[in-house]
Amino acid sequence: MKRKIKYWCTVVGIFILGAAMYIGGCWWTASYSTIAGVPILNYHQVNDVNYSPLTMQVPHFEQQMAYLHDNGYHTITLDELYAFLEEGKALPDKAVAITFDDGYQDNYKNALPILKKYGMKATVFMIGDSVGAPRFMTADELRTMQQNGIDVESHTYSHKDLTKMDQANVESELMRSRLILEDVLHKPVCYVAYPCGFYNDTVLKATKDTGYRLGLTVTTGNARRGDNPLALQRLAVFEGDDPFLSMRIRLHMADLVGSMWKLRDALRDHGYVEIASKVPLI
Repeated sequence: MKRKIKYWCTVVGIFILGAAMYIGGCWWTASYSTIAGVPILNYHQVNDVNYSPLTMQVPHFEQQMAYLHDNGYHTITLDELYAFLEEGKALPDKAVAITFDDGYQDNYKNALPILKKYGMKATVFMIGDSVGAPRFMTADELRTMQQNGIDVESHTYSHKDLTKMDQANVESELMRSRLILEDVLHKPVCYVAYPCGFYNDTVLKATKDTGYRLGLTVTTGNARRGDNPLALQRLAVFEGDDPFLSMRIRLHMADLVGSMWKLRDALRDHGYVEIASKVPLI
């Protein structure tokens, strides 16, 4: 009996040690873009009024930006990300890209002052037909964002599911958005985030044919050299129970978090819905 207890204590001890080494390794290598890739954080709304998983409260958003600033992270533009991924250019250690989808007005009112406070770059993916619509940024606000180091890029024209369209309509969504934003901003629009992250081969071909340089999804993970530049992974940052902890885990352990989401999806897709619901998602 004592021998059996000793055996299982040894097994558990090895498991715990291995897990600790794995977690420590992930945490350490996350600082190096050439090893771990570049985390692209994905936000939506930033306000204290609309409560949902995609609405980050203002104090929580500032806490996360302060963490990046205080721990030596360097925010980069998508031009810099493209040069790293496709041209072999170097990035500073702890490079991170910050992105916002949809173009909500609270990005201008609440997120911009915080980003300026910490000297950070970011990118807003704006829905073309929502410029000036209620709760979305106006043309003047988009120009102010651009003047303050916040790039504005495409989130398509109407935010419809591109995977349900033929190539001609996907190209129309991409081109109409570009024309609107370039007219507002007087600068090239080269990057797109797919609505809800949905894409397929038709979407990738249309994105390439219309001249976009990078396409961003919401598949969980970092962006690495060798990845398809038109299907880059990101790290969605949710409000949740502990958004600060969740953000740090995603930032430092993107591969582990991505693997858990993939496991959940695979179980669900194969009919193991109850088991899938038990998979811990951070």
